[in-house]
Amino acid sequence: MTILVLGATGMTGRCVVTQLLSNGHKVRIIVRSTDNISTDILNSSEIEIIRAAVLDLSDQQIATQVAGCTSIVSCLGHNMDFRGLFGHPRQLCTQTVRRMCAVLQRNAVQPVKFIMISSVGVTSPEDNNQRSWFDRALLLLLRHTLPPHRDNETAAQFLSDNISASNSKIQWCCVRPDSLINAAISPVEVTHNPLTAITSGRPTTRGNVAKFMVELIENREKWDKWQFKMPVIMNAN
Repeated sequence: MTILVLGATGMTGRCVVTQLLSNGHKVRIIVRSTDNISTDILNSSEIEIIRAAVLDLSDQQIATQVAGCTSIVSCLGHNMDFRGLFGHPRQLCTQTVRRMCAVLQRNAVQPVKFIMISSVGVTSPEDNNQRSWFDRALLLLLRHTLPPHRDNETAAQFLSDNISASNSKIQWCCVRPDSLINAAISPVEVTHNPLTAITSGRPTTRGNVAKFMVELIENREKWDKWQFKMPVIMNAN
């Protein structure tokens, strides 16, 4: 099977690509530059590289790149610097998920898994107002002051509102890690709802997030449990 990975030059995206290749998958990536990609990935016979900014592609070009892919993994995000926080495109994740889903809806011949990284700060319909008043106030502030947070929210909301379990072309999962760190792969806890306040959450290893996303592709039981949901992933105690 061929897996399309978006955001493959980011730290989590590179982990996803590395794990997919190690597990014997064919991987297609759309990247503006290969400067941040290791030579091991670049020299793999199972990697296909399309050099482009995903939002610069036409719908027909997107259709060409998703053709033959059984899964799409989006690790797109915004750099944590001034340009990344406040520059353009401010709706990178939202515009990408909308366009990808529109193309899949028109062209997919079998259900395609769309797995997207998000944030524990994004609220899922299943959270059932379990957040504290402080967390709700903080998220409201972030929604109006930090474009990347709003982008994550609207991208996840698009999937929740528009792609139901009865959809015959698209299946999705929105993975919500807590604060991301670089460390070795370790045991994790995956839940339906955030367990702690935003300001005191457990960190999540990027490799753990990548491993979970790859398992969603490979493990039918895990996929059946988490499809059309927004699981929260944290490093285990």
